[in-house]
Amino acid sequence: MKQYQRFTQRFLLLLTPWIASSLLAASPSQAASLALSEGEVELTRLSQNPSVTGTETDSNTVTIANDGMVDAFANAEATFIVTSPTASNSSLSLSFGEGRDYLGLAESEATVIGSFDVDAGTPFSFDFTADLTLATSTDNPSEENARAAGDISLALINNADDSILDFFNLTGNLNTPGDDDFIAYQQSDSITLSNLVTTSDFEGNQESATVSIQGSLQSSFANTTNLTLIEVKRNQARVATVPEPSNCSTCLAILFSSSVIGIVLKGKRKEKTSVCLLGRIVATEV
Repeated sequence: MKQYQRFTQRFLLLLTPWIASSLLAASPSQAASLALSEGEVELTRLSQNPSVTGTETDSNTVTIANDGMVDAFANAEATFIVTSPTASNSSLSLSFGEGRDYLGLAESEATVIGSFDVDAGTPFSFDFTADLTLATSTDNPSEENARAAGDISLALINNADDSILDFFNLTGNLNTPGDDDFIAYQQSDSITLSNLVTTSDFEGNQESATVSIQGSLQSSFANTTNLTLIEVKRNQARVATVPEPSNCSTCLAILFSSSVIGIVLKGKRKEKTSVCLLGRIVATEV
């Protein structure tokens, strides 16, 4: 119980960096690191009821402390309401470590899926909001590392040939210390984005990034079309000492290094997309 309380207190400090800075400066011998990754999505004003719906959640944590203390927490939730159709999901990953030889890894994933039978010439539309929050903190960057990564992906798929008709993707990464910090988003032509709000701090031992986006999609089809709308979000929070504990070589595979929809897009995508990168840009394979 005391260990959990300490973890909660340190997480609250991350949300108020000016308090954290003063307390950490007062006790430099207690080196610690924190990582937070959280995502939320809501789909509203769907133009018709789905014929089939599905939700899926998954979470995973790994903790190793050879000479120190570490804790990790992961949670995911997803719902799809058929009447007056709306869908939402959220996922949260937190990791905290303290000492000289530890690893903490938290991963969470949430998915909502809906299938729709759209008549010829009938508009299909919906609105959505997407929020991504990332934060990292280390007391001693020469000995500790904190990483927070998140990915929100949405796609509208034609079930006749499994082609992606429209998509939206929001991705972010923080690595403290390190320069590979970024927030990026992209969408297809039929998706309109509005009310984009971003804040970021990619400097120092405490880094953060938040993005809030509102968007909408509207399409119509010449023939009756069976569609699948899928939205997936994945979040990872990882803290570790440098070098990492020797007995964690098999537990550090990054499950969320690229989005599910991003992988599919390599196979077939619309010719025109719009891409925006915020903050530092890192090289990525397309």
